[in-house]
Amino acid sequence: MKKRNGTGCILAGITLLIAISACDSTDCPINNVVYSTYGFYAVTETGESKVRVTDTLTVTAAGTDSVLINRLHNGDGVELPVSYSAETDTVIFQFTDELQRTRKDTIWINKENIPHYESPNCPTSMFHYVTSIRCTHVLIDSVTVVNPNINYHVSENFKIYFRSSL
Repeated sequence: MKKRNGTGCILAGITLLIAISACDSTDCPINNVVYSTYGFYAVTETGESKVRVTDTLTVTAAGTDSVLINRLHNGDGVELPVSYSAETDTVIFQFTDELQRTRKDTIWINKENIPHYESPNCPTSMFHYVTSIRCTHVLIDSVTVVNPNINYHVSENFKIYFRSSL
């Protein structure tokens, strides 16, 4: 009968431990959706100032039943998800005053979609570069692009200027 060599088992165990510890330890993002940030502003005699929306604001994605912001009151900005691969995002801002009168503004954001890879072990994220923006000008006077890069770094991307105080 042949005696077993314990050294071989020990070497096999060490090799297994080295192989396990050499695995990629990249932390993949839990959510690979990026958000655009909108600040609300008014032009005053001394320049621009941040304002709060006193009407109730609901924001929806056009062409879907998705409610992105539901009944925001007294907010000075919003963060909205950006579509993964569409070339244009269309969002509808619906303002309802205390008399239940509703006014809507639509904003179209044209963008380039840029695939972003963290690691081969992570799903692909999509970052975006804003090429242009326009709106319907009901309550919103204008929208300007502050930061055209939409990615994981949260910063104000757009300034919405209102025609009158809300």
